[in-house]
Amino acid sequence: MNRIDSKVVLLALVTICSPAFADDGAASSITSNVGFTSDYTFRGISQNYRSPALQGGFDYAGTGGVYMGTWASTISGNQYTNASMEWDVYGGLGGKITDDLSYSAGINYALYPNGKTAPTSANTKNWDTAEVNAGLTYMGFNLKYTYALTNWYGISGAAGGGFEPMMIVNDAATTISTADNAASNPDSKGSNYIEANYTYSFLGDHALLVHAGRQTIQNFSALSYTDYKLGLTKQLGSFAVGVAYTTTTASDNQLYHVIANGDNKNLRGNIWALSVNRTF
Repeated sequence: MNRIDSKVVLLALVTICSPAFADDGAASSITSNVGFTSDYTFRGISQNYRSPALQGGFDYAGTGGVYMGTWASTISGNQYTNASMEWDVYGGLGGKITDDLSYSAGINYALYPNGKTAPTSANTKNWDTAEVNAGLTYMGFNLKYTYALTNWYGISGAAGGGFEPMMIVNDAATTISTADNAASNPDSKGSNYIEANYTYSFLGDHALLVHAGRQTIQNFSALSYTDYKLGLTKQLGSFAVGVAYTTTTASDNQLYHVIANGDNKNLRGNIWALSVNRTF
């Protein structure tokens, strides 16, 4: 699926689903957000080479539960070669089944402008990834499933793919076996992520988040892992201040442990992050 196809799917999803739900009387709204984090983590893995990141986006909430939005963050070219930004475009719908039970379904397309998995190769691919998701929330409990329509963040066994079968051993890259690959030159389409979250609000303006997720990477089982997160946020007017700790079971693979420009960075967890976000 290329960039145009993914955007068509996103727009079609919103267009088709919009008339399927009666107007619930809620007015449409547009909000924006901007934030700073000491370390941007995604599913437990640092995305900015263990460095601070600037982030921001816009969200549209329409009648009938339809939503659309866009969000961007600075990232590291040491991980996503030739890229310096992640740009997400997403949309879907959600609503209540009962007073305490709600659902959501949507699509997210993560783009990495100018990013190339193998910049010097004629077979280079991009890091762009399209995923669909569905979730249920009961009071403070949330269960969500995400499925990749494309290669998962560039991972492919084909020439120019983003995956290299290397481990970091004694601070050096060492070749490992790829016997678990299901086929020659496999792709990673069909990778999936299932997560459970619990949010507990207290004292009016505090929230505690407990999270666990399992990332399964199609045809590359050695790269699959589980991540955990514990976070605390406090609302200060339009600002949200937070602290979070994440850890994972990810192996010491080049995908999660990068040595670049003489720096040795473990990206696979045991990360404390401070964040400040403002909503307008």
